Amino acid sequence: MTNPLLNYQEFVPYEQIKAEHIVPAVKQAIEQSQAELEQILAKQDLNFAGAMQSFIEMEKILERVWNPVENLLSLMGQDDIRDAANEARPLVVEFYNNYSLDPRVYKLVKDYSQTDEAKALTGERKRHLETTLLDFRLSGAELEGKDKEEFKELNLKLSELSQKFSDNATDSKFELVIADSSDLAGLPDDILAGAKRKADEMREQGAEIAADAWLFNLDYPSYGPFMKFADSGALRKQLYLAYLAKATTNANRGLLGEKDDSLDNEPLIAQIFAAKLRKTKLLGFKNYAELSLETKMAPSPEEVTEFLQRLASKSKALAQSEYQDLVAYQKEIGYHNTENNPEKIYPWDRDYLSEKLRKAKFDFDTNLTKPYFELRNTIDGMFNIARTLFSIELEQVNNIEAWHDDVEVYQLKNKDGSLIGSFYMDLYPRDIKRQGAWVMPLVAASTDINAQRIKPQCTLVCNLTKPHEGEPSLLTHMEVVTLFHEFGHALHHLFSTVELEPLSGTNVEWDFVELPSQLNENFAWERESLETFAKHHETGEAIPQDLLDKMLAARTFNEGLACIRQLEFGLFDLAIHMRESAEDSRSPNDIFKEIVDKYGLFEVWQGTNFPCSFSHIFAGGYAAGYYSYKWAEVLEADAFSRFQKEGVLNSSLGQEYREKILERGDAEPPMELFKDFMGREPKEDALLERMGLEVTNV
Repeated sequence: MTNPLLNYQEFVPYEQIKAEHIVPAVKQAIEQSQAELEQILAKQDLNFAGAMQSFIEMEKILERVWNPVENLLSLMGQDDIRDAANEARPLVVEFYNNYSLDPRVYKLVKDYSQTDEAKALTGERKRHLETTLLDFRLSGAELEGKDKEEFKELNLKLSELSQKFSDNATDSKFELVIADSSDLAGLPDDILAGAKRKADEMREQGAEIAADAWLFNLDYPSYGPFMKFADSGALRKQLYLAYLAKATTNANRGLLGEKDDSLDNEPLIAQIFAAKLRKTKLLGFKNYAELSLETKMAPSPEEVTEFLQRLASKSKALAQSEYQDLVAYQKEIGYHNTENNPEKIYPWDRDYLSEKLRKAKFDFDTNLTKPYFELRNTIDGMFNIARTLFSIELEQVNNIEAWHDDVEVYQLKNKDGSLIGSFYMDLYPRDIKRQGAWVMPLVAASTDINAQRIKPQCTLVCNLTKPHEGEPSLLTHMEVVTLFHEFGHALHHLFSTVELEPLSGTNVEWDFVELPSQLNENFAWERESLETFAKHHETGEAIPQDLLDKMLAARTFNEGLACIRQLEFGLFDLAIHMRESAEDSRSPNDIFKEIVDKYGLFEVWQGTNFPCSFSHIFAGGYAAGYYSYKWAEVLEADAFSRFQKEGVLNSSLGQEYREKILERGDAEPPMELFKDFMGREPKEDALLERMGLEVTNV
């Protein structure tokens, strides 16, 4: 039988992939990769093609098989797919272990680096050689004997632990079933309709739910509106505590499962940290944060900590003022919280009271904007903004297989019709789909060893409100911003014009990768761009100017509290990964609580354990790198200030941004790319001004 993971041309035939294809395909790809590796080593060609580019081509053999598997695992991770991937993963890790730690490989690259040709390299090729040597060193290539073997074992262990952490967070479910309609007070009609459908769907799957019930779960399109609009503080508290019980000893598998202690991630955090720290020590670093920052823009963990603390000190007074505004408002409207304490705002009341105060302060109800952000109109508007800025076309194609009927496939083209790249768009929640939003690179833009141009592909993923039986999907503005954010990542990946795959697209230093995504969010906030697509889904009328004015005026509402929250996450991440011993008696939650107590305004509630579902740093690539969101926000706010001055939809500026940032990948150090676009070093002023702070007074 033909294996669809091994026999495809440009696009993966996702509909044909079965669990039984995964392990055989991975084994065959590894066998082919190993054979190719041996040929490269036998030739000993001390030129760029033989000592550098040949390895890139060899790595593509396994990537071609494993990238689609990883994609499926996040989006359609049924038990059989997950089991097969978990069986194949150790094989993949072992291959990359052996490859990165093979002394013959490192020697060939090192020998080449000493040649006259290598010393004369410029541009991309010079940067690739430099980063490759660093990557080899950080991958343990200079280790020997028992240390090298231990390093291999640690890599395998970390791969397994990280996947288990992610699985536990995904498998932790909770459904709040409401049978009494009085408990639904405050919730918008479209949210109630969605909750009714969810109850029907769960009943069809075998859950015992009354026919006239409503169901809310932990997916954002359900959880977010409930926390913002439901009048019942007791039910909001229940849902909030369930959300922060994910992957803890209190987690369960929902109505179709049961309480399951095996979902607890706290023991995994200790094991993940211990393994990372041991790798760190083997490589000669004091702590994992030092190791992590070797490949980032930021110079040291201490300087990153100072950066976050500086932002915290500048925004703390604003956050405190915003908190007191909520306290005063709580008293003004006579809201009685679940703890009968009018002097405090509890975390499950934060979004609810904030929404009411926003409405009172700005005469702005976020629900009023939803009719103007129908999903299809929003997508068309987002695409049209890209067309204007970057002189491109976007076309949907229907002859490419995907993993689910919800998935759409688009091609990005230049004005002359030439293809730039393609992307899959998977926008709606599913039970077996990971929560959150992300872009996964599938194929990188590059020029192969035969001078053939490779067209890039990626997957753009969100969990947005899904349209149902003729009813439109009306997005909150936060969902609109999320969509624009991920599209920014996709454009960064797709626009790349670099030659070498390891330097392509989003393969940039980690604290630079969020600049294009966060910069693209601005087009969901600026009047000039919003007016091009914020139109009523029934009448086609533009969003009223007074409503738009109110929405834009409310942009910085509670910005201090939001900033502090992100800084808490970044400082916690550094506090965890700057430790130099695995013997710290404090639990991760204790460390998180210390950070929040010092910098935050809302207490860590007893019984919650946020670190257990913090997949970004314990199962993703953000370990000692979560600060990069704020780091990149400084960069993008500064960079976007040019659009604000020269024209939000200025096509010549858009083209310059495309050419100097989006197309360049990691071909040059990111600070050089930034300075080329801005003509100077970055400044924090634009971000502080956006937050509503007076720059001269901070």
